[in-house]
Amino acid sequence: MNGYETPPLASGIFGSYGSPTNGHGSQSPEPLHQKAKSGAKALYEQRKHVTKTSINSLTDTSQYQVEHLSSFIVDRKDGLLSVEDGVRRLRLLEAKGKVWTQEMILQVEERSVRLLDLDTQKDLEYFPVSSLLQVQAVMNSCSFDSLLALVVRETGQSKPDLHLFQCDHIKANLIQADIESAVTDAKGGKERRRPEALRMILKSGRKEPSRPPGRPGPMSSKTVRSSATSTRRTRGGDTSAARVDRDVQILNHILDDVEFFVMKLQKSTEAFSELSKRKKNKKGKKKGPGEGVLTLRSKPPSEEEFVDCLQKFKQAFNQLGKLRDNIQNPSAEDLLHFLFSPLRMVVQSAGGSDLPRSVLGWTKSRLEWPKEHYFPPFVLTFRDGWEPPLLPTAISRENRKR
Repeated sequence: MNGYETPPLASGIFGSYGSPTNGHGSQSPEPLHQKAKSGAKALYEQRKHVTKTSINSLTDTSQYQVEHLSSFIVDRKDGLLSVEDGVRRLRLLEAKGKVWTQEMILQVEERSVRLLDLDTQKDLEYFPVSSLLQVQAVMNSCSFDSLLALVVRETGQSKPDLHLFQCDHIKANLIQADIESAVTDAKGGKERRRPEALRMILKSGRKEPSRPPGRPGPMSSKTVRSSATSTRRTRGGDTSAARVDRDVQILNHILDDVEFFVMKLQKSTEAFSELSKRKKNKKGKKKGPGEGVLTLRSKPPSEEEFVDCLQKFKQAFNQLGKLRDNIQNPSAEDLLHFLFSPLRMVVQSAGGSDLPRSVLGWTKSRLEWPKEHYFPPFVLTFRDGWEPPLLPTAISRENRKR
């Protein structure tokens, strides 16, 4: 798949950026004509309803939702000769915050393993079972606790690729058993092993495991977080203190979502650059190994995701205005200054200022909105589903209603 290690990146959104655009051209997206929806929330809800596992015993086809973590070329020069070497390399990347997961479908058939786009179900990669040199589950070796390793050498490849996947929904050892049974049956054994393997997976694989404590999500680096000072104003008693704490929590969640989006843009840029380099260097029109996943990784965020991020920038500025006397290390002024670098990158990646200008609530405050016109409310939502806590006064009103 990618077969390369990405260049060093700034950890968090408050660093420097090596590339101002995402490499997908500068054509501006079409302006929005309707009220912008929260793209992050919509994507989150969509992914919740995706079928995690599908097994068709009649066609011997099974599908598993997995997270592609990284791919390496198995090469002595790089000190990578085994699955264990690859897992060690993965740990190093994770420690640097450079593991970017990509959700996809791993489909096992009688004579092949395919990787499919989670949304479109289109083929990303196709591995005949004859190209599978090794299939290995690595359990509880790091924060990625259910790793599936595929060592693949396709026709014409001089060196194999090692692909690593996190398997949350069905454990990696069960998927390993499925793939190995397909490989064995393809070799023409007397008894077919695959039907029994699929029955075992159906019996034991329906439980939805949760991430273990401390397991990072798709991005392992953290933003510089704000903190309420010990000298916060106390006018209004507990209500004032609770309001400051609530505003700080909202700001931190906004910064997390902005960082996640910026990291997604960076990874998209890197994948696009690597894909372009591979296409330039190869001969012929046939898709090379790993280009399918690189194509998926290079896909820029949707217009709705850009809008959601821009709205959160505006909300972050509002939060900093409210918290300027209550946060330090970094201060509100420092955070305001640092936010302009990622904002510039997002605007440039969107193809210019046309899209930001079209975002309702981005260019006008409520006071500037004509009184006779409806002002569309902005409901702040976060990709992890977090909701701001109610203030004590709001809790009291709720209790009185009951």
